[in-house]
Amino acid sequence: MSEEEKPVASPEDTDTPAASEAEEVNWEEKAEAYRNDYLRALADAENQRKRSEKQIEDARNYAVDRFARELLPVIDSLELALATPLEGDEALTQFRQGIENTLTLFAQALGKAGIAPIEMGEGRFDPHLHQAIAMVESEGDANRILAVHQKGYLMHDRLLRPAMVSVSKAPKTA
Repeated sequence: MSEEEKPVASPEDTDTPAASEAEEVNWEEKAEAYRNDYLRALADAENQRKRSEKQIEDARNYAVDRFARELLPVIDSLELALATPLEGDEALTQFRQGIENTLTLFAQALGKAGIAPIEMGEGRFDPHLHQAIAMVESEGDANRILAVHQKGYLMHDRLLRPAMVSVSKAPKTA
């Protein structure tokens, strides 16, 4: 048979139940694949939105990091000046009052930026918050904070500077 003589398939020949069922399944599979792709793209977009929101929040919360680090030595100096013993002289009393007022203003400004000193709590050494600069033999429990040499600070939930502390250690046995 030549090509001209081959019978042409009529619409009735292609509408067999098996052929239409195979076509239906194929369309359903394609529709399900497109639905899955859509849902995956939707989930990716939602995850990206959440990541962006987290980055924006972090940028907002920690934008003053460098500035805050610059202010901490000023606070340390003021606290050191307040620790100096004074005589009963009126001028020194006013000077001390001025330093206390300045320190209060600094603390309020830092508080507004989400910066707060680390609370010593029960006085246990926490390597995430404290930096031990000395180990001193002491009776009692080990790893107790004996002295705070420099306050530590947190910015929101992030460590800005660890507290420098002296920590107890168990006495040597002879």
